[in-house]
Amino acid sequence: MKNIPGARYLQFRCTGCGNCCKDPLLPLTDEDIQRIVDRTGDSPSVIAQIVDDRAIELDDEPEAFVTLRQGKRVLVLRHEHGRCRYLGDDDRCTIYSSRPLGCRVFPLDPEFNAKKKLRRLTLIKATDCLYEMDGKVDVETLYTLQQRYWKAHEVYYAKVAEWNREQNRRRRAGRAAQTAREFFSFLGLQDANE
Repeated sequence: MKNIPGARYLQFRCTGCGNCCKDPLLPLTDEDIQRIVDRTGDSPSVIAQIVDDRAIELDDEPEAFVTLRQGKRVLVLRHEHGRCRYLGDDDRCTIYSSRPLGCRVFPLDPEFNAKKKLRRLTLIKATDCLYEMDGKVDVETLYTLQQRYWKAHEVYYAKVAEWNREQNRRRRAGRAAQTAREFFSFLGLQDANE
């Protein structure tokens, strides 16, 4: 494994500084939102915040953008006071076992070949990560997490594409695009107060 670009990050260890829960905005899938709803009882509109392309850079994932009445938007994990709403005062995640799949992989960005062998490992530098290099990343677990992440996004992106096609049909018919609440409903996510 020493010949793999970024193999040194196999010694990555999270120090629990909480910085990754403060700086970057994390795109969500409906699966992520449902897991948090089940854990907290919070409504989707409390969990997710809707942002435009000025708030988040997703040039390599344009399929994440949902057409809503106010324009193209992305669902991200809500931040309050400069931090994830589920980050406790002790900088620990309060929904750790139900956290989004993106949180589980971050800040590692692995690339595997068709034989499930690690080809490259990079560290996403979206925030000041105070990691240590005295840990041991389990490559098999990382592969499984990455596969779950991409499968969930693939399924979600197919739903977004279906939704966006319908919004385009509505606009061609002279009708306004639908709202975020209607998008949540389309995804099968209901606000607790409904």
